[in-house]
Amino acid sequence: MIKPLSYRFTFVLMLLLTAACTDHGLEPIHEGISGRITYVGAWPDSTEWVRMAIFKKLPATVFDIPINPPLFSDTLPRFVNSYDYEMTLPAGQYEWVVLAWKPIKRNAANDFSGLDTLGMYAQPGTQRVPLSIEVPSKRMLTGIDIVADFAILSPASPILP
Repeated sequence: MIKPLSYRFTFVLMLLLTAACTDHGLEPIHEGISGRITYVGAWPDSTEWVRMAIFKKLPATVFDIPINPPLFSDTLPRFVNSYDYEMTLPAGQYEWVVLAWKPIKRNAANDFSGLDTLGMYAQPGTQRVPLSIEVPSKRMLTGIDIVADFAILSPASPILP
């Protein structure tokens, strides 16, 4: 005959064994993307910042951006040759992963005035045909590499802020 204390002991032992088999440690589970940004060409002195901008839907025109605003990363290091990044994102489908470049603008209309596309996650052999991504649940999607080419920046406008 098993005594009641043995039931409690068995129950506690099973709880401890179950907890010991869970391998999450103290590190939180996160999801998002990571990769390498490789910069081509000379950094313009007029660079204020560079950030990742991730869009759920590829905007057809700039007027669609306020309807479908991107998720922005923190500012990335400037004046480097390459940078390995990691960005936390909710799981799901994203149609456009772009590197946004912002020039220093005096009298700018807002924080995003003068933004330009410096590079994007694109089909191999292109820099202008975006590839969509699927961020998995509770995992990082790796290998989202971007070539950032300063030669593709639009010339600065003497009229627009």
